[in-house]
Amino acid sequence: MKLKFKQQQYQTDATNAVVNIFAGQTKWYRKDIVGREIIDNNLFWKQINVNEIFSNKKLEITENDILQNVREIQKEQWITPSKTLDSLNFTVEMETWTGKTYVYTKTMFELNKQYGWSKFIIMVPSVAIREWVHKSLEITQEHFQEIYGEKIRFTIYDTKNKSNLINIKNFANTSNIEVIIMNYQAFNRKNDDWKVWWWAAWLKIYQKLDVLQS
Repeated sequence: MKLKFKQQQYQTDATNAVVNIFAGQTKWYRKDIVGREIIDNNLFWKQINVNEIFSNKKLEITENDILQNVREIQKEQWITPSKTLDSLNFTVEMETWTGKTYVYTKTMFELNKQYGWSKFIIMVPSVAIREWVHKSLEITQEHFQEIYGEKIRFTIYDTKNKSNLINIKNFANTSNIEVIIMNYQAFNRKNDDWKVWWWAAWLKIYQKLDVLQS
């Protein structure tokens, strides 16, 4: 059985509201070379493997530009325009079963299409919801591919999984849309395995050649 998804206008409106917050930002991504490795060397030629990482391009627009964009969006929805911008945290509030997961998945595709951003983290409150989000991304993959012509690559961040460092590396190694799904309890692990893993991850992320500094 193949599931069919219908695009609802209110879901598209919610996505556009998020995307338009950053109107004026130019499209591209950031690519940095973090190392070169000689993999074949002889008298006649030398083969070098270049290690690259990709990240979202930094904001070029100012917070004042973003505030003006937010005010325009608010006016369109008959909402009293904000006088100041308290932070760069924005919320899409929707009723249960109205398609929140669909909206933020579509938003990731649109942010990639409009601005070239391709690195996203989905933070959820529990393991159960984390698994639901993973399943939702699976079942909507074909639907969004038909619309945007590409797929999201998504992985679960699980502190019990020793492949986490590999997943983090893969997250940065391509310009494709990459998503990490994690639950916030991952930050509250207190056993020795977590301490060892976090120390290894810290060394990996903050090593001298890593320009992401994420």
